[in-house]
Amino acid sequence: MFSPSSIGNFVNYFIIYVVGFILGSFGGMYSECSGIINIALEGSMVVGAFSGIMFLQIMADAAANTWLTTTLGGVAILYILGSLVAILISILFSFLLSFVSIKLKADQTIVGTALNIVAVAVCTIVNTFITGKENNEVKTSSIFPQVSLSINTGNDFIDNAFSGLNYSIIVGIIAIIILMVVMDKMRFGLRLRACGENPGAADSVGINVYRMRYIGTAIGSSAAGLGGFIIFSNLPLGMWNINALGFGFLVIAIEILGNWKTRTIMLGSTFFAFFFAFAPTFTAQIGIHPIPALKNTIFATRAFYYCLPYLLAFITLIIFSKKSRAPKAEGKPYDKSTR
Repeated sequence: MFSPSSIGNFVNYFIIYVVGFILGSFGGMYSECSGIINIALEGSMVVGAFSGIMFLQIMADAAANTWLTTTLGGVAILYILGSLVAILISILFSFLLSFVSIKLKADQTIVGTALNIVAVAVCTIVNTFITGKENNEVKTSSIFPQVSLSINTGNDFIDNAFSGLNYSIIVGIIAIIILMVVMDKMRFGLRLRACGENPGAADSVGINVYRMRYIGTAIGSSAAGLGGFIIFSNLPLGMWNINALGFGFLVIAIEILGNWKTRTIMLGSTFFAFFFAFAPTFTAQIGIHPIPALKNTIFATRAFYYCLPYLLAFITLIIFSKKSRAPKAEGKPYDKSTR
């Protein structure tokens, strides 16, 4: 029923989703461990994906017929630079949330929700200005039609699993390792968690709570922005309508299920990446060769398997959210004068 090529396609999608989801969830973890609720992860993923992809589009035109766009090494450099652009723009975007939350002490949930809407609107306007077309579609595939990463080993599984991936995946894996080490093994991670648990105590030992919250939100937004760029620049969509498909809220759910810990967040990301990769790769076979007991039921339709990851997120949050332990000072503005 499942051929080596379809299993390879599944692995291809799985790699894309698991790297993107881990980065997005780590983004929420860094922000909230500093004490800032980052509902704007959806907006960060949109901004990161749009800025990175648009950078590639501009460079494809500016450097047409040069080694940057006609050799595998040149295209690799452009994708790495695109990843850095996504990170930088996402950091700038984070200051909209952190400034309003820290300096003006506004409600972080409301501000984050508003920023999700603003992100899509601004990216759509910029896209219209650059392309001259009044729509929200951005080309993601065939940006560099002369060069693509194609594996030709003769093995259907290997060829389908790794062909089409760009070098942003490597940047993402390196970022995941760095973020894990910083949070779990370095003094910075301990200080960041202290600001989210008891900012008054952290301040009393000389930790600048305001600065740590700015940094935590910036790291969180940049991780989510890179995750968005990785997902939407690697998926074979052809055209991307400027939105994050709810992935920003999904990674918040993964972060909660992972109890703000790196290892359990990675497990949660793997779980949901499996189902997101399953839908576009195996549902065609299910439709052609349905299990007799499930034939002519909703379980034999593609729509069900595309909806399943979101349904599972809803169910798992209901079951496990009571056992999650959020940082105690999360969402609470810190006032140094009350210490």
